[in-house]
Amino acid sequence: MPDYIGLLRREERSVENLSPDESQRVLELYLDWTNRMDQEGRLRASHPLTRTGRVLRGEGALSTTDGPHTESAEIVGGYITITADDYDQAAKIFGTHPHLRFGPIEVRRIADESCSEE
Repeated sequence: MPDYIGLLRREERSVENLSPDESQRVLELYLDWTNRMDQEGRLRASHPLTRTGRVLRGEGALSTTDGPHTESAEIVGGYITITADDYDQAAKIFGTHPHLRFGPIEVRRIADESCSEE
């Protein structure tokens, strides 16, 4: 069964107005979803990402800038890797994630080979 990655994207400001109680409830929903996927044997990995990082560009000489994408209001806040039969099943599974309240989840199959089109 192939693995799929879900990149959790959101607008930087999408969670600014949550109260502490709301933030706690959202965290609990995320953890409940993750635990359910783990119990079903689907979860491979799930991690948040820091808000800062580096962007490397290799046109001629390697250059480094602070990132991830300072020109974008949308950030990737974390990722989840699951196992599913196909894209349709992966989309159905990720479609139940509470993150969708705050932004999209980009779903991609983890390729068996470099730069696979499927």
